[in-house]
Amino acid sequence: MLSNPILLSLFVSVTFNLLIFLFAFKYQTDKLTDITYAFTFGLIALVFFYLYHENTHPYRMILAAMPVLWATRLGAYLFRRVLLKGKDHRFDVFRHIWWRFGRFFIIQGVSIWVIALPYIVALSSTTEQVDYAYQSICLPIGATIFLLGFLIETIADAQKFKFRSDPINEGKFMAEGLFSIVRFPNYTGEIMLWTGIFIATIPVLKGIEWATIISPIWIAGLLIGLSGIPFLERSNQKRYGHLDAFQKYKKDTKKLIPGMY
Repeated sequence: MLSNPILLSLFVSVTFNLLIFLFAFKYQTDKLTDITYAFTFGLIALVFFYLYHENTHPYRMILAAMPVLWATRLGAYLFRRVLLKGKDHRFDVFRHIWWRFGRFFIIQGVSIWVIALPYIVALSSTTEQVDYAYQSICLPIGATIFLLGFLIETIADAQKFKFRSDPINEGKFMAEGLFSIVRFPNYTGEIMLWTGIFIATIPVLKGIEWATIISPIWIAGLLIGLSGIPFLERSNQKRYGHLDAFQKYKKDTKKLIPGMY
């Protein structure tokens, strides 16, 4: 398995999530689900950074630093949020059903693996490949897009957290700061940063490895069509749908890209 980074990374991601599931199910807690999601990305990056070839190469250091930085920031934010909330009510209906709760962690582990594929391939590439990638324009372009996305997501999460933490905003919807520009700026940032990571890995890709483009497509699909925007749209409509101001906000403000979408 060590000779096949794709299988090794899948094993690491799913196994780690299953280990957390055993603890979470025993103590009937969901406080670790979100932080496990973020931490797994960082774990995979560090495993492949130290396991394959020379880990002092600046390309490998930059590439590994991107998911580790994102995972550290997001994990800390999500953990703080769930501690304040007490629990995640999404799991109320199946937290006590071992196979459904366990299935969530397995699906999460596989999804993380799919999103992480570009840097898994790049970090396990040969020294000659990373030498070439380090000199390519793709690295500064990808790193810049990553940093912009990281900044947007960080600011959006901080603005929303501050808004939600203020009792004076009880019953109000968030339409301030970056949320006055688009309705889901944190998702805009997340799609950007994973796109940036993929772009940074382009110089090392060959043949079937180009299939790793599924990473930014997958995260965009999850956020736009499955667990992200649709869930929040339903929740917001239920809470604020009776407000004329909210309906105007929905009509006048795009979801992810100002003036486009």
